[in-house]
Amino acid sequence: MKNKFGLLILGCVIAGSSLFWYTHKEPYSTEVVVNSVWDKFEVQSTQIGGTDPVIWIDVYNKNDIVKVEKYVKENLSKDDLEQYEVNVFSNKGITY
Repeated sequence: MKNKFGLLILGCVIAGSSLFWYTHKEPYSTEVVVNSVWDKFEVQSTQIGGTDPVIWIDVYNKNDIVKVEKYVKENLSKDDLEQYEVNVFSNKGITY
């Protein structure tokens, strides 16, 4: 009887630990999603508008625009997508 009780407790501890580690992902934020673009694509700059509700992402290769836009829209929350316009563009070759 004690062995079964011990196994039950051990099972609960393992299940609780697994659940704890599964739910403790990196906290969501708009900044985390936008900053993750740097790790996945070659970008020149990113900016989240302070006064304008726009997320700007400047990529080196214009062929990456669609991929970056898709990635950002898939990873932003529904609320962020309603709040912000996502603007992915390439300024490569433009001189000022």
